[in-house]
Amino acid sequence: MSPLIRSAILLLALGANVACNRQTVVPELERPARPDTQEDLLKDSVYFFTHGFYLWQADLPDWFGDIRNHTRQYNSADAVLEALKGYALDDRGNPYDRYSFLDRWGTVDAEIQQGYAGSFGFDVRYNNDTDLYVKKVDTGSPADQLGIRRGWQIMQVNGTSDLSLSSMEQDNFSFLFDALDASKISLVLRKPDGEEVAITMQRGNYQLQPIMSRRIYTVGGKRVGYFMFDMFVSTVDNRDNPTYVKNQLDELVEQFEAAGVTELIVDLRYNGGGAVATAEHLSNLLVPASVGDGLMYTNKVNSGLVEFLRSYGVRIDFSDVHFNKAKNLNLNRIYFLVTEGTASASELLINNLQPHMDVKLIGEHTTYGKPVGFFNWNILGVDLYAVSFQTFNSAGYGDYFSGMPVDKVAIDDLTRDFGDAQEAMIAEALYYAENGRFSSDTQSQQSTGHARLSGDPAAQVNQALDRHGRKGMFAFRKRLAP
Repeated sequence: MSPLIRSAILLLALGANVACNRQTVVPELERPARPDTQEDLLKDSVYFFTHGFYLWQADLPDWFGDIRNHTRQYNSADAVLEALKGYALDDRGNPYDRYSFLDRWGTVDAEIQQGYAGSFGFDVRYNNDTDLYVKKVDTGSPADQLGIRRGWQIMQVNGTSDLSLSSMEQDNFSFLFDALDASKISLVLRKPDGEEVAITMQRGNYQLQPIMSRRIYTVGGKRVGYFMFDMFVSTVDNRDNPTYVKNQLDELVEQFEAAGVTELIVDLRYNGGGAVATAEHLSNLLVPASVGDGLMYTNKVNSGLVEFLRSYGVRIDFSDVHFNKAKNLNLNRIYFLVTEGTASASELLINNLQPHMDVKLIGEHTTYGKPVGFFNWNILGVDLYAVSFQTFNSAGYGDYFSGMPVDKVAIDDLTRDFGDAQEAMIAEALYYAENGRFSSDTQSQQSTGHARLSGDPAAQVNQALDRHGRKGMFAFRKRLAP
């Protein structure tokens, strides 16, 4: 690498931020324009820091002799990173890295670390090959304020009424994804009672409320708790103070404890992950007290990462993590409700608990498969998230890149609300709680009119919709070295 390029990269690194301070969290619709010279420097820096941080560092090409000659082959820093993701391959020749990315707007830090979002506040899923439904609505979002609810069928998007798979696939679903990512959207929706409403809304800012539903059921003489957890918003802020999410989780567990809950259903069906700190706290809330201070998980990083960070005055703690039981909830069994959108910090929580208690997975075939994570590194106002660590539970397991298989297949029933005891996934958990086994019928696996098997077109598109947005296991634990 030339001294000039290295000097420029060093200056950028010295200005790296632990977290971004944005006045607004609504993402821009166009990538911010920047001078070509600035983008070229960003390309060089993406290679330099990705190489320094990367879990699969040994697989990356050595461009240090002439970084500029290599990076100028790509039209953007994003393209440089995408190329680097193609070098580390699994046994089948597929890239391990489906995850590293550049965040040019600071939305990840805003959502995961600070708990703020800028969006319409609703997400969608296909219930079959023709019918598109609202799958969830964020509390306090523009969609919530306009009264939109899970289970409403979407009849039109921006004047287009043919939303079938066959129609949408003609442009590779660009129409649908572009509409969901725009700043304004017009919808016609049908409520469960048949009434149709027309709504136009703008994206807006709101605070995320990750606990979307909670219930306590009585089955077979047992008290079974339930909560829908939508995102691992951090339980600690950037000064290590507890956040509103920690307080909400503590209060929730205290409620279950007071009610005598002995089995728990944790609904992670759309949870794409978030802060590692939150996964650790939830693990401590849900694990049996008998675990004591036993090992929760270990981290794997490249051999030079700690020293590389230290050279920039930064320290991140990648030492082993141990349990520290919080509250007094004593569970005999826990059921996780999952889809292929269940990712990252969600999988970390599941993996942490599996060696220590009876854990059952119910849902659509497998989870997403992301046993790795990253931290943010700000360069010229752009946050780099390059895969930097992999986690392994106390039994040494952490290679679930293909996802975690479910113990019982049950398909998400979009016509029923979260917490409804008759919803297919919840019904299977309650059946097991009462009978000590899963049901033998196929109703939960092949509900009439619903997307059924992983090979169905609707199921494949739902996987893409569930994966829409960032799936992350984010370590916001940067500290200035003493």
